Amino acid sequence: MASTSVSDADVGSEEGSDTTVGSSGPVAPGGPGGSSPECSLIYAYDTSVEDSRALEVAARAAKAGGRVALARLGQSDYMRWKGHRDVVSGASLEVQEAILEVLSRETPDFGILAEEGPEDEPLPLDAEHLWIVDPICGSLNYVQGIPYFGVSIALRTQGAIRVGAVYDPCRDELFSATLSSHSTLNGAPIGVQQISEGFDAFEKAWVSTDWPRDQDKLDQAMKIAAIMAHQVISFSALGSPALGLCNVAAGRTHAYWALELKIWDIAAAALILTRAGGTLTDDHGASWLFSQGGYIASNSIIHGWTMRCLQRVLEDKIPERMGGFAKRET
Repeated sequence: MASTSVSDADVGSEEGSDTTVGSSGPVAPGGPGGSSPECSLIYAYDTSVEDSRALEVAARAAKAGGRVALARLGQSDYMRWKGHRDVVSGASLEVQEAILEVLSRETPDFGILAEEGPEDEPLPLDAEHLWIVDPICGSLNYVQGIPYFGVSIALRTQGAIRVGAVYDPCRDELFSATLSSHSTLNGAPIGVQQISEGFDAFEKAWVSTDWPRDQDKLDQAMKIAAIMAHQVISFSALGSPALGLCNVAAGRTHAYWALELKIWDIAAAALILTRAGGTLTDDHGASWLFSQGGYIASNSIIHGWTMRCLQRVLEDKIPERMGGFAKRET
């Protein structure tokens, strides 16, 4: 599955929310991160009730995968390069197996779209309910023993991404949300941080990104970074798109952008961000569901300013005047 091109539109359709993507089936109850009770199948997905139960399943699966990831962190391991800056390790496969064991046991009728395959199975894009799994979001960090990566699990059902869980095992932080509830961090509500307004807010912003694998896109990203680094307080590349979006959702940063992501990188975090009051679009400001890989996530206040930085490079033009930009970048 990992080597097959899958767009956001392939796995979703818009339905009154910027975090839409679709499916449904049996879910077992249980506590986040706790042991699973005997599976009780529920065949009619009843929005908020089943959202809550599905989130419990996602949380248990994410923590199961996180325990394996943490135990293997820093150990010498088999690695296979899928492409430039795109690596999978033996530990990543073990993490995915731990996640899928929970999901398959508790929701046996659900489809699963996982980053690391298996590649010889057909993509279950027409599944009524579809789990979207990234076992290690931050693979380059992980294989180097850098403790900054996340386990990402989303559920697409009823035409929307209704459940999202991103677990950072190194800090024991579980970011989660459902389409019918607010975003939380370890059970406590979180929200984006909105500071000031206009360009003043952009000047006071913390912004992050992740570098694309494609060389042409990398060149574009470096140009965007050079422009943006002169405007904001802090600019960084941390290596995990899922955690990058969750940082915006929790008010730790104010914007995140990237030019080359996959649906499993952002599906869960997209819901967490928007339910925390943030905005997510493609790199041109349109619906993220039809993105070709570029995304902008923000606290909403600086979304336009962030997009303008990207467009100066992506559209290969510099307007005569763009608010404070003309003054600061001449």
